Amino acid sequence: MRQIPGEGPKNCFIAFVGEAPGSHEDKIGRPFVGPAGQLFTELLTETGIIRTQCYITNVIKERPPNNDERVFINLEKKVPVISDRYVEYEQELQRELGECQANVIVAVGNIALYALTRKRSITKWRGSILESTLVSGRKVIPIIHPSAIFHEYLFRWYCLLDLRRIAHQSKYPDIRRPQRELRIEPTYEEAVRYMAEIIKESHIISYDIEVLNQELSCIAFAKSPTDVMCIPFQYKGDNYFSPEHESRVIDGINAILSNEGICKVAQNAIFDSTFLFKKYGIVARNQEDTMIAHQILAPDLPKGLDFMTSIYTEEPYYKDEGKMWKGITGSDSDFYIYNAKDAAVTLEIWHCVKRDLITFGNWDTYIRQKSLISPLAFMSERGIRIDQEGLKGQSEAAESLISRLEKQLQEIAEGYGYPDLNPRSPTQLKEYFYGREFRNIKAYVSRKTGAATTDEKALKRLSRRGYGEASILLDIRKWGKLKGTYFDTTLSEDGRIRCSFNPAGTESGRLSSSKTIFGEGTNLQNQPPEMKPFFLADDGYTLYNVDLSQAENRIVAYIAPEPRMITAFENKIDIHSLTASMMFGEEYEDIVRWDKEGKMCHIGRGTDSHRFWGKKSNHSFDYGLGYRAFAFYSEIEENEAKFIHDKWHGIYPGVKQYWAWVENQLRENHTMTNIFGRKRRYMGQWGHEMFKEAYSFIPQSSVADKINEHGISFIYNNQQAFPTLELLNQVHDSIVFQIPNSVGWEEHYTEVKAIVASLELPMRWRGQEFIIPAEVQAGFNLKDMKVLNVKNKDEFTKELERMWQGN
Repeated sequence: MRQIPGEGPKNCFIAFVGEAPGSHEDKIGRPFVGPAGQLFTELLTETGIIRTQCYITNVIKERPPNNDERVFINLEKKVPVISDRYVEYEQELQRELGECQANVIVAVGNIALYALTRKRSITKWRGSILESTLVSGRKVIPIIHPSAIFHEYLFRWYCLLDLRRIAHQSKYPDIRRPQRELRIEPTYEEAVRYMAEIIKESHIISYDIEVLNQELSCIAFAKSPTDVMCIPFQYKGDNYFSPEHESRVIDGINAILSNEGICKVAQNAIFDSTFLFKKYGIVARNQEDTMIAHQILAPDLPKGLDFMTSIYTEEPYYKDEGKMWKGITGSDSDFYIYNAKDAAVTLEIWHCVKRDLITFGNWDTYIRQKSLISPLAFMSERGIRIDQEGLKGQSEAAESLISRLEKQLQEIAEGYGYPDLNPRSPTQLKEYFYGREFRNIKAYVSRKTGAATTDEKALKRLSRRGYGEASILLDIRKWGKLKGTYFDTTLSEDGRIRCSFNPAGTESGRLSSSKTIFGEGTNLQNQPPEMKPFFLADDGYTLYNVDLSQAENRIVAYIAPEPRMITAFENKIDIHSLTASMMFGEEYEDIVRWDKEGKMCHIGRGTDSHRFWGKKSNHSFDYGLGYRAFAFYSEIEENEAKFIHDKWHGIYPGVKQYWAWVENQLRENHTMTNIFGRKRRYMGQWGHEMFKEAYSFIPQSSVADKINEHGISFIYNNQQAFPTLELLNQVHDSIVFQIPNSVGWEEHYTEVKAIVASLELPMRWRGQEFIIPAEVQAGFNLKDMKVLNVKNKDEFTKELERMWQGN
């Protein structure tokens, strides 16, 4: 057994404590010299910390057998399992650090975190300024172990952010934490007085609510990051105030949140404001949102308040305090402190993210995204009418189909001596497909786990090889998902479907959505075609869908630039038929005619038209998809996929030139900028996956900004022009809304035309202007809709009249 001692000067400013030596450390006799140690040294250099001026050691001084530290200490158990040898090493570490003068001790990894502070979960506590329990009074800051970066590259950024804090904290030995006045459990008079002071004195505040059992538990206001009050509504299972006092407190909250002159900062403002509106009719105005701001600044990083607190403030991790209370293990007072801290750090974070947004040049992007809060809250509250009987019937039909498919699967399985195959058992499916030698099927292996799998990818490959059971299983899973996720969605009591929109959205600025805060509805950004017939206009309304036609393809054409694409779009040539004609060496007119006549192409199973493959390739190859992946997703042979892939890139060589330009931009500063000026900094690992994300950024994010600014925000902020129009949904490149028939068809035309005119405002790229046409559809549900010609008023209004006369 070889022990690896610590190294470096003990009269240092920083001491690093790792977990245990690895094979390289054991061989060389020094800590942190293997691959993780080399990465560790790089991180130190990048943050200005000189390794030779630091003391470096490990908790465990010998290499564990098979590098398994659980021989010494097992932190995976609820109560850690600790060996006598570990206790000896911890005592030795205590003596070692007692001789070290470091201003800050860095716990590198989970074992070091536990040894120094008795806390667990490095991802929670990393970056927190803590007091050591091992060497009393000493300052400890935990970081994720550099070895974790080999498995999750983004942890590199966590380490860099924390090491910068460590470099600053190493200048002094004392533990300096934010000093906040957290006022909890106020009297009625104190609460009213504090809210009156806000209205009289404050220009900017933050607020945060806590909801339990769909009731307001407490609300916290922060006049500054150091002056906060939590106002409870529930205390020990009862009301905190009398009914009369509670009503007046709610009036005070309304006076603050509805006041245009006071800027209100919240983390995920749409959650808090939607709840308060639904519960009390409070309309929050003039809001800022730290979650949206941080998502725009660093879309690759987590956007929860716990992570943001760790990088923008020096408040130690505290989010478990709220979770403990909800688990009925904490006191009411602890919960109020937790709520008050949320409000305090939110305001502190806001000043940081606002500064960084302005510095990075993304302030205008933030303003655009933030402006979505109110219209999205309206759409979330309004919901969309659903054909309840039809949806119930569809669910029953899906259940019947699944039953027939399962019976069909059993009949096939019985032929192989497997009469009780459970289609939902991965173990049985692996045994069925791979466990029988006479079938001679080589197991498909998951890249993540390295184990045999019967996931969707594996089943598609088996299906492509002619195994009918795999095709049946894919259908069972498809219809099971449709039934469970969509057909059986929990509707609101009024028979409408709702969602909770997330204005922070995705990395590209696209919106996202999920179930409501009351557990109803579902994601309305990703509804399958099978659901469209059940989304209805309200009685006496006409439903509209305005869609940006082939938006991403058009943007790719102009930013590449790709002359053939541009020519097709500007001359109103069907781009998919054009692609197919050049791909298969056929006349354009023949491709169009064959598509109408139903003549099929030889590719795949011969069940799709030539135009279909033109369209499929146009939607697939803009962003770096390879032919093997195309073969998998399209369920065709790889030689056929390679033929299509190579032909497409031969037809549109400008796309690869665009890719080269993107990669050069990334080499310059890892940043891309879209048509609207939205900047995206890439923090992931350099390579093809990053490139593919970057290829798609300008088209996808430009479409998102276009539909949000010139569509959703334009409509909502011009209510005089759209007095009766009701926004219902936004799906990436389209807007769904309804207008009452009582206003007359000419008013319908006026409002729809104004929306189209806004969406068709020219876009500019490198001095060139282009327009994305907006297509208008109308109907009684989202499936059976007719295309309307917005350029001709008479034709538009007559088509609406005919549509309703035929209803």
